[in-house]
Amino acid sequence: MSKLIPLGIGTIISLSLLLSGCSMFSPLKKPEIGPAGKPVEAKANPPLTQRFMSPPEQLYDLEATAGVIFEGIIKNNWLQSEAGLNTLQKLWPQTTILIGDKKGVNDASAALEKLTTAINEKKKLDSFESLTKFMGSVSDIGKSYKLSPLSDIVAVGNAVRTVSFYVENNDWDKAKAKMKELDSTWGQAKPSMESVGILGRITTAHSIVKQMKDAVDAENKGSIDEHIANINENMGYIREYYRGK
Repeated sequence: MSKLIPLGIGTIISLSLLLSGCSMFSPLKKPEIGPAGKPVEAKANPPLTQRFMSPPEQLYDLEATAGVIFEGIIKNNWLQSEAGLNTLQKLWPQTTILIGDKKGVNDASAALEKLTTAINEKKKLDSFESLTKFMGSVSDIGKSYKLSPLSDIVAVGNAVRTVSFYVENNDWDKAKAKMKELDSTWGQAKPSMESVGILGRITTAHSIVKQMKDAVDAENKGSIDEHIANINENMGYIREYYRGK
């Protein structure tokens, strides 16, 4: 007469899973209703070629034009700001045709309207804030181009302009706070921008950001201006390197 062999807990669980068809590991079916109504409608992913395509060159040109406008704002050179704004107003409709209805487009259009009003009225703070919002939206648009560092390039540019603005206004408390944000933004952006063809400029820009942080902490405006000029050069090279790639 054969003896019954007692089964261990692990064996029993394994057998239960086999008998149930391992249903606990099956994909969950999307619910038709939730506690407050229907769940969000699923949106089809864009074709693979669209998700990984290069951003249009005009998006990089917007970043270059932002530098022209910003320099005019901080130097009270409104003719320069107006000339940059005219370029921006021509570029933006061309850009929207190419990028379609991406996240950030509507916010950018609204910010551009405010920027136009602020520059026409020669309001320094309003012009700076509207330009920052516009380029922040351009950075959001850039996030949809998965293989491009566009979003990070624009984010670094925005952070540099913000530090520069508060330094020019001798608002050192804000300048120091914004410098910390620039340092953090740069640290997050640096890996996405690194490429063999532009690595030297990345390394130089990294060193400048660290030196600039020390200069801001010391409230050394002369040194800060020199670092910003060097960042302008290196970020300009980085922007042009990736333009059209």
